Amino acid sequence: MKKRAGSDNLYLFNIIRIINSETLSLEDAYTQYKNGNLNYALRLINEIIEKDPNNKEAYSLRGRILFEMGKIQDSLESFQKANDNIGIAKVLISQGLYSDALSYLEKDDSKESKKLKSLIYLKLENFEKAYEEIKEVNDEDPLIYKIRGISELKLGKYSDAIRDLSLAIEKYPTDAELYFYRAMAQEEMGNYKEAEADLEMAINLNPYYAEVYFNLGQLRERRGALEDAVAMYTKAINVNPLYKNAYVRRAKSLMKLGKEEEAYADIQRVRELEDSQS
Repeated sequence: MKKRAGSDNLYLFNIIRIINSETLSLEDAYTQYKNGNLNYALRLINEIIEKDPNNKEAYSLRGRILFEMGKIQDSLESFQKANDNIGIAKVLISQGLYSDALSYLEKDDSKESKKLKSLIYLKLENFEKAYEEIKEVNDEDPLIYKIRGISELKLGKYSDAIRDLSLAIEKYPTDAELYFYRAMAQEEMGNYKEAEADLEMAINLNPYYAEVYFNLGQLRERRGALEDAVAMYTKAINVNPLYKNAYVRRAKSLMKLGKEEEAYADIQRVRELEDSQS
């Protein structure tokens, strides 16, 4: 028992020594951050900054911690004190300030900068620039494969898109968007069975994805499964009651089924939506 008590006392002594240490290191704070102990990591980093207010690395890590805690403005201020342009850009992207974010990345050709610039261009639907930024970046980050795959899809590089989106799915199989965009590429290649399978997987992962129901409806309509197509268009409308194209396609399917009264109701709804948008 005495040996156990001595061992426990030594353990407690070491814990107290670490907590009260005058030489807190960034490595300690970073380890806590990586382990998900954000509050403790923030406490450690604040103590480091208090002892060394000019420590830019500490401010940069503080910005990352605060960003993951959802304290966006505080995060931005920390990144600014660190002169961390990558961190600043990430915050601005999260706020939808894409042009402002680009201004902090213009002179940076690092891998992380290229990834962020390609993401911005993707958000801005400038797919050529998005592809140019990301096409030669070699990294196992699924976001890189995703950005490249979507850009390739939009640029008509369907085989390349399927390859890159498949690699992204391999690394991050719970992202519904990956299956949706791969389905779009499969459809363009005439691989309708594979496209349907991907869309069904996307629905399983995200049952509130109106575009998936709409595209699945189009595929069902293409092969003559009109009742199924109507059901899919209806689900798209239930998720997004302002989805004009879903009413249009449902009306066409209803017409083919001889349900003219229901089809005319959808056509009237389309007119109402168009009037409200004009």
